[in-house]
Amino acid sequence: MLEGKAVPAARAVILGVVQGLTEFLPVSSSAHLVLLARLGRWRKDSLDLEVALHLGCLLALLAAFRGEWSWLLRSGLTGTDPNARALLASLLLACIPASVAGVVLERYARGTFRRLPQIAALTALMGGVLILADHVLGSDRGLLQVTWRDGLVIGLAQALALLPGVSRSGVTITAGVLLGFSLPAAVSFSFLLAAPILAGAGLWGLRHLSWRGIPRGERQTMAIGLITAALVGYFAIAFMLRVIAHIHLTPFGLYRLLFALLLWRLASTRQAD
Repeated sequence: MLEGKAVPAARAVILGVVQGLTEFLPVSSSAHLVLLARLGRWRKDSLDLEVALHLGCLLALLAAFRGEWSWLLRSGLTGTDPNARALLASLLLACIPASVAGVVLERYARGTFRRLPQIAALTALMGGVLILADHVLGSDRGLLQVTWRDGLVIGLAQALALLPGVSRSGVTITAGVLLGFSLPAAVSFSFLLAAPILAGAGLWGLRHLSWRGIPRGERQTMAIGLITAALVGYFAIAFMLRVIAHIHLTPFGLYRLLFALLLWRLASTRQAD
């Protein structure tokens, strides 16, 4: 955010669109937001808007998976459905590694980890991993076959998404595929897992905020960013669930390789300057 000024509404819309799309596609939202800030020569956006974008994506997830979460909470917590209880336990266990890493390494995630050459390298590396994962597709393990061990492994993989360029959805989907789950099942588990993670990130960010202390103009910007991220995120989720079994992961991997080249180009240009 510009010093002493609220983020312009147009920028909030752009950030909401980018966050909503890239949060759920395996292409790294953080890498795209860093690039957007560098290209636009924007100073750091406010924590208020960042929290709003996360909460917008959370609303998109809850809307898209409202039936699943209703079943999980109703049947899993009461223990009336063993499948729901096992899946809910796996999701909660998978949240632990990323939550701990996020709290411990928050300061580094906002500074040290955001160098363009590093982001480009991780973007390219994960692009290759996504393409490689396509060669192990074909297993038929379903969502209800997840175990606590699967949840722990996917949760450990998710902790790597603290590094810009990795992609939370990309690394968790890949981990699920490598554990033998079908691609649709891996995507569904990844999206279910994103809800508590985004909720935790939003609540953690809110600890510094006071609604009454936020300027009126910034409240409007936060609302614009939240609504935009929610709407775009909902359609990104629907797109992934509908087409992932047909297009697989290679197109996203190839996109990441091209995107990494753009990041390298920008990094080398900045060094030359």
